[in-house]
Amino acid sequence: MKKMYLILWASLLWTIPFQLFAQPKTSNQIPIREAVPATEIFRTLPYLQRPINNEITICWETNVPVVSWVEYGKNGKLDQKKYLYADGQMICNNTRHHFRLSGLEPGETYSYRVCSKEITLYEPYKKEFGNTAISATYTFTLPKQGEQDFTVLLFNDLHSRFDTMDSFAQIIEEQQIDYDFVIFNGDCIDDVNREERAIEVLNHLNKLADASNKPYFFLRGNHEIRGAYSIEMRKLFDYIGQTTYGAFNWGDTRFVTLDCGEDKPDSTWVYYDLNDFSRFRLDQATFLSNELASPEFQQAKRRVLVHHIPIYGSPEKSYTPCFDLWNPLLKDAPFDICFNAHWHRFIYYPKGEVGNNFPVILGGGPKPESACMLILKKEGEKMTFRAIGTDGKEKLKLEL
Repeated sequence: MKKMYLILWASLLWTIPFQLFAQPKTSNQIPIREAVPATEIFRTLPYLQRPINNEITICWETNVPVVSWVEYGKNGKLDQKKYLYADGQMICNNTRHHFRLSGLEPGETYSYRVCSKEITLYEPYKKEFGNTAISATYTFTLPKQGEQDFTVLLFNDLHSRFDTMDSFAQIIEEQQIDYDFVIFNGDCIDDVNREERAIEVLNHLNKLADASNKPYFFLRGNHEIRGAYSIEMRKLFDYIGQTTYGAFNWGDTRFVTLDCGEDKPDSTWVYYDLNDFSRFRLDQATFLSNELASPEFQQAKRRVLVHHIPIYGSPEKSYTPCFDLWNPLLKDAPFDICFNAHWHRFIYYPKGEVGNNFPVILGGGPKPESACMLILKKEGEKMTFRAIGTDGKEKLKLEL
């Protein structure tokens, strides 16, 4: 009888699926991807951000997870290499790359290129790699301490219009306009719902700014606040102090940038109680008060204010909470000029015309017939401003 039970038990074992005895597959095992060609690794060209304190950030995006590094150096050499680490671990297997180069010498021209090697497999005990993409070599120059001369280009309300961007890029080339950096003053990337669209517009803005060689500051307008991707879009840029307002020096000139938030009250139904710009503006009132009293502001030779929605000269019955909060601080502030946008019209308010203690310029709109490129230039003690339309003709020239 015992022998019969053993035979029966053995026969039952054969009916149990073999898979039950196999090692279960853990959830963190990732299959190997096929390597993409090196030409398909970069999603954007490198673009330069936050050129302050003898440092600069080089940003780029890739289509696949990679390990990345920057090669850079002076005098045309690429004899230094930068990797990123966090708590002893290399930051890799990612697609967004922000490399901060520090300890740079002011006034020196640096060459650099970015490199990304695809990671096709990243497991606890095994890594596999694909091809390596290497960018062209670019250059950048940080201002010298106390530098007096610069040229900055300002654009606003481009609203993702590639035809307008292309027109200005052509003018810059044809008129051989030399400049040191660019400021995008809001509503340049328009109501973005998808990352793919944000990257598409970003690539066009980078081309307009020649951002692989010239740094730019990206200021947020009210339309960059809207859309499903709006919160994530801030990660594309390297903001001063990791917030969308701030201040910086270019040589002996102080730039102060503010973020007015949305153009309607937080209680407006379309915001679904997801905004709190009232507190955000209060925070900036504190920042502005401290900034105006700071040695950096007080000792600057020239001072420039930039924000998207105007405080002065807005149409009657407009929503203007920034005026109530910030005008008590700005009404006596010694700015040389203020750049605004938002109303899609080019407007010039001389000092004192609408209660402003400094000249105010409103850039144009997105359509080629209303768009403007604003050019602020400083040579020694002299500062001048020009506005140019997409036809290449000068709309206004001022000596400040």
